Amino acid sequence: MNRKKQSVDSLVITLVFLFVSTFSAIAQIKGLSVETYYISDVNDITDNTGGRSLSLGSKTYRIYVELEAGSKVRKIYGDSLHPLSIMSDSVFYNNNDRPSNEFGYEIQASWYEDNPTLALDSWLTLGLASKTHKGILKSKDNDGDIVAGSNNLGGTAAIPGGLLVNNDPLMGLPLTTADGLVPNTIVKGTWIDVGFKDGFGNDTTIFGADSIGNEFKCYGCALQQTLGVEGPNQDSSRVLVAQLTTTGELKFELNLTLEQTDINGNTVLVDYVATDDTLRPGEVVSPFLSYPLACGCNDPMYLEYSGSYTCLEEDSCKTLIVFGCMDTMACNYNPNANFNISSLCCYPGYCNDLDISLVCPTLNLGRFASSNVLVYPNPSIGPLTVELYADKKQQATLEVYNAMGELVYADRIALSDKVTLSDHDITFLQEGVYLVRVTGDQLNESIRIVKRNNN
Repeated sequence: MNRKKQSVDSLVITLVFLFVSTFSAIAQIKGLSVETYYISDVNDITDNTGGRSLSLGSKTYRIYVELEAGSKVRKIYGDSLHPLSIMSDSVFYNNNDRPSNEFGYEIQASWYEDNPTLALDSWLTLGLASKTHKGILKSKDNDGDIVAGSNNLGGTAAIPGGLLVNNDPLMGLPLTTADGLVPNTIVKGTWIDVGFKDGFGNDTTIFGADSIGNEFKCYGCALQQTLGVEGPNQDSSRVLVAQLTTTGELKFELNLTLEQTDINGNTVLVDYVATDDTLRPGEVVSPFLSYPLACGCNDPMYLEYSGSYTCLEEDSCKTLIVFGCMDTMACNYNPNANFNISSLCCYPGYCNDLDISLVCPTLNLGRFASSNVLVYPNPSIGPLTVELYADKKQQATLEVYNAMGELVYADRIALSDKVTLSDHDITFLQEGVYLVRVTGDQLNESIRIVKRNNN
């Protein structure tokens, strides 16, 4: 077939590729918020409830994970491959006057009146900052304050005007303006915790009332809410998972189980982990579960890529990935490839039980391209243009197959005596290698394309 444009018809197909997750689900972890909730001043350190007081300049942090709307947090956990790790280079503060109430959801807000520094305690939670309140960013809190200043009795030293009144600009809004608490009246499911307490019910971690320490690391613990927890209405995508008070530098790695909806409308549970060192089937690494947030090569088109990075570090991406079959026994062995895709490897008469005309359409030519198809740019972050030349007017079929030979998109197209432009919305496709195939009357043209992230 002649490729000269003056003797053939042209079809320009624009395929717009957008980023989606590595699994067919709606919800994902979108971000991490580490809020400086409060900084303790000279008045706050006078409160020595139970013989323990705050250190001057202690910072209270609240940790929020940002989710897609409609998803819920079911569990925060650590296991043998992905420990739950929270540490500082200084001890964490724990108020002594809360026996058997180690988690944020167990605290009574009424206790703050005569024990104001309890509001700065260190704990884990899922959404709730007390039995009757959800935690919310202070910047999103419009219902005032119930813990600071005149709302408490000034601690053990009975400080006039109350405690927690510091207005240091480094902590954003003062607690006297917004306390990060909004009423929660929704009845929840059952709370379950394992791996935090000994046989007598005493917390053995940094969060217990009697605990003093600067590091918590567990390989078999979990705090679970059986019905899941969403963010508050005013800030629906962020869920509070921890409050931590220390004078030191904070570091942590968290793992979460989310309840979310897949592409078929089914409710599914997905485990998100902080590191990608070892991933079980179905686990998804999220760079937003580690702090401080890490920078490195976050471009998946490079071998140095890791899903643990939230930002690009200069010169960290060095080796561009070349997809291909690296099996020297295969008929389509690619000596230039450095990223093997075994499903692309084809062998005469057999191709992983797939249709060899789909997986290796140019087997006899020994290459992946077609002399009648032009693709640019490839790899693409979108849009991708596929330019096909046909000899005559006809109806044809456009199909897109994934690397396993599965049909993921199909449409009917018209090849005419003039250029035809058609936009095909296939935004559901995940990142990877695809085969674009156009078939019709004496027409069977295919070419491989690579879709990459658009971020």
